[in-house]
Amino acid sequence: MVSVTNFIKDHAVFHSDMTYNCERKSFNLDSYQKTNQGIYFILDKEDILKIGKADGQKGLKGRVADYRKSLVSMFKDGDRTVLRWNREMTGSLSDRILSMYLLPLEPEKKLYLGVEVELSIARSLELELSKLAKEQGHSLKLSGQH
Repeated sequence: MVSVTNFIKDHAVFHSDMTYNCERKSFNLDSYQKTNQGIYFILDKEDILKIGKADGQKGLKGRVADYRKSLVSMFKDGDRTVLRWNREMTGSLSDRILSMYLLPLEPEKKLYLGVEVELSIARSLELELSKLAKEQGHSLKLSGQH
């Protein structure tokens, strides 16, 4: 069985420290400029808090921006993800400096019935790594799987 912690150390790249901003209901972290699709990991030291995918048009750039922007209106509207982040970051993870790692993934091009299409493994890789992380005792506190 693959150790998810070792997978991150061996294949992902450290992107930024993360701290929670209570006023914005979001995180302070460095921006990311590349629009590659990929997987991102949020860790509290060795504990994996979140494994996510960025497979949309803006890829990792867009996903990192989602963590940086003000989420006050979503908090007020009762968004479950934003409420979970606030609960954990003002509770058990209060004043913690988290780490974000990125694993950019290049889509593979394939001919399908005469049409060239892109295949991305981001969704299935994120799902399998999340399952493994849960099995390996990681808290996934910032994930819907917590």
